[in-house]
Amino acid sequence: MAMPARAVAAAAAGRSRLGSAACGAANRRVPHWNSQPLATRVQPSTHTHAESVLATSFGKRDYATGASAHATPSHSPLARYNNLVSKGEITRDTRQEMVVKLLDDMAKKLANHSPRGANVRRIAPAAAKPASGGGGIFGSMFGGGKPSKPAAAPAKQKEEIIMTPNGPKGLYVWGGCGTGKTFLMDLFYDSVNVKQKKRIHFHEWMIDVHDRLHRLQKQNAMVQEKANAVWTAEAALAQQKALKEMKGADSTQQTAGADDLVAQVASEMLSEAWLLCFDEFQVTHISDAIIMKRLFSILWEKGCIVIATSNRPPKDLYLNGLNRPLFLPFIPMLESFCDVHDIASAVDYRLITTSEEEDRRVYIHPNGKEEEKLLERKFYRICHGEVLTGAQVETQGRRIMVPKAAVNSNVAWFRFKDLCDKPLGAADYLAVASAFHTIFVADIPKLTLQERDQVRRFITLVDAFYEKHTKMVCTAEEDPIKLFYVTEEDKKTSVADEIFAWDRTVSRLVEMQSAKYLSESARSIDGEQFLGQFKLTSLTEDDLDEMWRRYDRDDNGTLDAEEVRHMLADILEKHQGHRNVSDEVHQLCMEQIDADGNGVVDFKEFEKYMKDFSTLSTNLRL
Repeated sequence: MAMPARAVAAAAAGRSRLGSAACGAANRRVPHWNSQPLATRVQPSTHTHAESVLATSFGKRDYATGASAHATPSHSPLARYNNLVSKGEITRDTRQEMVVKLLDDMAKKLANHSPRGANVRRIAPAAAKPASGGGGIFGSMFGGGKPSKPAAAPAKQKEEIIMTPNGPKGLYVWGGCGTGKTFLMDLFYDSVNVKQKKRIHFHEWMIDVHDRLHRLQKQNAMVQEKANAVWTAEAALAQQKALKEMKGADSTQQTAGADDLVAQVASEMLSEAWLLCFDEFQVTHISDAIIMKRLFSILWEKGCIVIATSNRPPKDLYLNGLNRPLFLPFIPMLESFCDVHDIASAVDYRLITTSEEEDRRVYIHPNGKEEEKLLERKFYRICHGEVLTGAQVETQGRRIMVPKAAVNSNVAWFRFKDLCDKPLGAADYLAVASAFHTIFVADIPKLTLQERDQVRRFITLVDAFYEKHTKMVCTAEEDPIKLFYVTEEDKKTSVADEIFAWDRTVSRLVEMQSAKYLSESARSIDGEQFLGQFKLTSLTEDDLDEMWRRYDRDDNGTLDAEEVRHMLADILEKHQGHRNVSDEVHQLCMEQIDADGNGVVDFKEFEKYMKDFSTLSTNLRL
């Protein structure tokens, strides 16, 4: 998931920090920063005294590679699924259960498996027939005819390579949106006893592939530049050694040639993980399509096993894509190395919410003047009136302008046209989502096939924000279902991929408004970033609701002693730069906040305590 972005530093908590002395932000103790392999730099263009840096690594989940935290699971996927059913946390679904059993069998097969190279059969091209001389048989018998011209050399044919698995086949599960594919993938990934594994959104993985290709291309260019420089004997020997090391790094690279960068990238990735679990397997860009067969042929040849979820069957991947014939050879290869299973469930579980009445308005429609003012009030309240203009998110050598951003927390403001009227792609939207935990998007218009480019970008944007669990607050002309208008005739006759993909976008836009999604989003942010959105001296009802969502971590309607301790640690981190809550302070605060002394804190007790900042600051010695 690497994203070369000339990283400055990356936050250990997976979210970045924004601060600018020039904007009047208070000086804070900077927590420990970890250097990450990928990061995104956000740089204000107007301030010279202090750069505002947002740097973060991709992903909130533990996408393990190498020694995985889940290498020794205690329960199989099927046992975990049945346990969740027995607790009443999920409803048994026979179609999901069928997939779980397939994944359970796969986990058993892989428990003691070591990757083995595929069976490879090479079929030499048929020998070309020799060209006959001029005049035919009668010409040679009677000596007639003129000497014929030499026949043109036959076109050189490539040998045919047929590969079959030499071990367990992978699994490709496809079906409609919200049918539980990602949930089942997570059950499998957390259970399977494999150390070298990686679970990742396919979009992000392909971005990583292109980043690595770009890095190797630059390395090769540097080598060539050195080769054209003035030589000394010592430099020549060093150059020869470097080239030998590059060529000798892997036998596949030797076979494919030093210029086959795809082979080098595949070998790199295989050394990190041989079990690849892809969520949302889809191909939307020609730059991905043209390298898929080459990339995966090397991975599978060396024993890689792929588990994937997708909204489409293999035969519909990259449907109607540019130069699709270049991609088509990948499909039979995928079907050879993965069993294909249709989950075939008609239920979208993301549309089933249990606490809709508690949802805050984050998707505001229809869009009028009052709605515009509401969105602005929400943004400036979080910013406390301190706004940074002209910031930039830098990724892969490109800079994305951020019209407005909060100084105190990683919150950004865009208009729809800033994000979707410009030629931006998945890597750009993932970079923005990694830089900001909350993103305001104003003026999302009603869309039709006439705005096909904007529709495609908006679909990709929602996918990226959803994957990063970003909180999106927006105004739109219509509700999600009506936002993209397509006539019945268009549905029957159009080949536009966006019509198919929009169902997923609607489902995700609805889920991103749910209490569950917003709670998980609030809990994914580090303490200082989260509390940076609020003024503790004057908390509003919305503020208290948002804070309650974060600290009621088990959603049981009360805060226990440990949840209160977590809240106090956040407050100390924001105000004093540490999270050390002593037992004495913790007990004192619990006595103050737990008015009825029953050992837990309900919302009314929480509200009363948090609104009395003088008591809170005295207890914590702020």
